[in-house]
Amino acid sequence: MPEVEFTLDPATGELTLHVKGVVGPTCDDVAKLAKQLLGEPGQERTTAEYYQRTQVHSQVRPKIGP
Repeated sequence: MPEVEFTLDPATGELTLHVKGVVGPTCDDVAKLAKQLLGEPGQERTTAEYYQRTQVHSQVRPKIGP
């Protein structure tokens, strides 16, 4: 389940935003929505999770019958 974790530094007002549970560039969509709601973070960087790709496994079943 996707999560958006954010912290707000009370002294500086700087926003830190961390999107968790979303693999690959799809997290950009989640981050964009969070930015619209919370404002722009002080800086932006990607995590290792961003560079993972969703794995799709195909399965071929033999045809049964005539």
